[in-house]
Amino acid sequence: MLTNKNWNCSMSRVLDVVGGKWRMNILWVINKHQTIRFNKLRREVKGITTISLTRGLDVLLEHQLVKKVDFESKPLHTEYQLTEKGKSLMPILRDLNQWGKEWL
Repeated sequence: MLTNKNWNCSMSRVLDVVGGKWRMNILWVINKHQTIRFNKLRREVKGITTISLTRGLDVLLEHQLVKKVDFESKPLHTEYQLTEKGKSLMPILRDLNQWGKEWL
C-alpha cells in the first residue's frame, strides 16, 4: 500500500503531465478520432489557441502519450495518435468524464 507521501508524489507527477488546462481535452479528442491533423484538433478542442495546443502536444509527446506522424507527401502534413501509454489513460478519463456528468 502506498503511503500518503508516495501517493502525493505520484499524483503530482501525473498532474504535471496531464493536468494542464488543455491536455486532457487534447487526449480526449485524439482518442475520439484515433488519428487527427493539427488544424482539425485545434478546431475540435473548443477555445484552445494554436500556441496552447502546440505546448500541450509538446508535453504529451515528451511523455510519450501521443505520437506524431509526419508524412512526406505533397502537401506535407502531420497527424497525431495516442500511443499505447496514452490509450491506457482513456479509462481514467472516461471515469472522470462520467463523474463530471453526475456531480458537476
